[in-house]
Amino acid sequence: MTTFNQGDARGEPGRGFWIGLALGAPVMAYGVAELLRQAGWSRAVAAGRWLAVGLLLHDLVLVPVVLLVVWLIGRTTPRWLRTPLQAAVLGSGLVLAVGWPALRGYGDRVDNATVHPLHYGSAVLTVLASVWAATAAWAALRCASRARWRRARGPSAAAPGSLRTSRTPDPG
Repeated sequence: MTTFNQGDARGEPGRGFWIGLALGAPVMAYGVAELLRQAGWSRAVAAGRWLAVGLLLHDLVLVPVVLLVVWLIGRTTPRWLRTPLQAAVLGSGLVLAVGWPALRGYGDRVDNATVHPLHYGSAVLTVLASVWAATAAWAALRCASRARWRRARGPSAAAPGSLRTSRTPDPG
């Protein structure tokens, strides 16, 4: 039995692909037609170039950097801290990526104060502080549950530094 988005064993696309294509292709065609109608060929080509460069930067720069950072975190941090730290770093990157245009003031207009009416620097810092506070709470819970689990388990007979292992006979 296959699920909604899986293809068959031969690698052919499943129903989800065809539904997405049937819904997405007309929307994309409408967007391209409106871009051409309202902006003309030269601006449409510039928009296509911008999109292509963005996709290449994403695939050739951003994704490898993110994978390297997450891999380094996974190799250098203790197991109980790994997942919260990776989630916080990825969440922080997402917050900065979404907030970047507003932080840089892209689209600001002197004659229209409603374009960017808020102080986006403090807003982004607030969200980042929330992400890291949640991460600290998550890591503290994992550390506490790990310590509680170790206390409940008791000292192991084969713990490092133990005089008795499973191979030594009981002296008494």
